[in-house]
Amino acid sequence: MQTLKAYDVALYFLFRARELEAGDTISNLKMQKLLYYAQGHFLAIYQTPLFSERIEAWKYGPVVKEVYDRFKKYGNLAIDFEELDNFNSTLYTSEHLDTLPFVFNRYNISAKELVDKTHSESPWMDAYSKYTTNEISQQSIQDFFTQRFKQEAQSYAR
Repeated sequence: MQTLKAYDVALYFLFRARELEAGDTISNLKMQKLLYYAQGHFLAIYQTPLFSERIEAWKYGPVVKEVYDRFKKYGNLAIDFEELDNFNSTLYTSEHLDTLPFVFNRYNISAKELVDKTHSESPWMDAYSKYTTNEISQQSIQDFFTQRFKQEAQSYAR
């Protein structure tokens, strides 16, 4: 299965926001959380990473530094749709296209709500330190999301 670059996942989320005319803008802060949730869902479902870049535990939640650095020029404003000039729709496999729209829809809440959500979850809580930047391991993300989906499935089965 093809591993994407985290930037290509980010571009997909931008494309989706524009396509749906959601009127919902995506800031860099929100984008970082969407990348984390996309990685979590993909790891739990396919047992392989969606992208290979590391996710770090920063003050406001999980961050993919390479993507953060590309979009930091926007500050806390919306990422400009002009970034989509780099969008290549042929990169995405059926597995990507099964996962990414689902993640976009499920987590299409405010950046603040996403920060609060990630701060209540063990992958970020276990990795975060205000004194050093730590990686949130793929294994901890995969374990957390796999367990969460099992719990959700069991609640539906009752």
